[in-house]
Amino acid sequence: MKKRKMFGCLLFLALLLLTGCGSRKKEEDNSYTVYYVNTSRTRLMEASYRPQAQTFEEMVEELQRELQNAPSGFVSAVPENVTFNGYERGIDALRIDFSGEYYDLSNTDEVLLRAAVVKTFSQVPGVAGVMITVGGEQLHDLEGKPVPAMDADSFIDTKEGGINSYQYATLSLYFADESGERLVRERRNLHFSSNMVLERMVVEQLIAGPEESGLRPVLTEGVRIQNLYTQDGVCTINFDAEVNRTPSEQPLDATAALYAIVDSICETCDDITSVRFEIDGESETLFRGEVDLNQFFMMNREVIERDEIETELPRQAETEKP
Repeated sequence: MKKRKMFGCLLFLALLLLTGCGSRKKEEDNSYTVYYVNTSRTRLMEASYRPQAQTFEEMVEELQRELQNAPSGFVSAVPENVTFNGYERGIDALRIDFSGEYYDLSNTDEVLLRAAVVKTFSQVPGVAGVMITVGGEQLHDLEGKPVPAMDADSFIDTKEGGINSYQYATLSLYFADESGERLVRERRNLHFSSNMVLERMVVEQLIAGPEESGLRPVLTEGVRIQNLYTQDGVCTINFDAEVNRTPSEQPLDATAALYAIVDSICETCDDITSVRFEIDGESETLFRGEVDLNQFFMMNREVIERDEIETELPRQAETEKP
């Protein structure tokens, strides 16, 4: 039981890993990416593979064999003493069950194994998420909640650093309500590389937009962060001019949109007390023609609605047709 709790805790540690986009199935050449580890067992490695399977069952079994048979220069992320007990296909998730030796893995090996399995099998058409179980029992987090199925979109990564440089965070992201005048909090649970600055990741998630219906984005997907740095508790963000464009033709209060960024950063990042903005390097300008940016912005709860939404990643990926 102690071992199981320990591995439940690992979900809150460094999960995972390098090259999210490469995990998608490449329709144009019908190739997959199978994930292994380097010889020092510190990071994931990837190899292109063209499966021969014709059915779902054949595909899962073929990819399982490939995971265990690493090409030259790579090592399988599945140690020899850990065996696949089998799998179970759900409506949109695949449950992969391992033998009890899974609990004997070191922290690093467990994380690498989880990464390789999730990233490899999530490419199979019809699999929106992959859940790992041991001896038929689902892993649990520190609060005793079952660890949900995951996919490649659960991982926010960089190409740099090893497996020991990943961490878990709960982001408080604010988006506009349907009226465009108030903010609603969406909690988003992510695993990300510690090489990434947390406040930058908050802004990038705001640019990506809300995941739940009924919420409206406050920034367009075309917004670019030209610079971002934090000093003495003040986070300064320099956006390009795209930040002044509203995400839709429907009215969106400029003040609420600006505080969506401020409140998201201040609530998520404990060491940040205020935010400054620049557009193309200029602070003496207006945000969307209304809000003077030449000032320090602090947490503003008056624009927040009481209701909130909690998002457990992975996001539900679109299902490909076989």
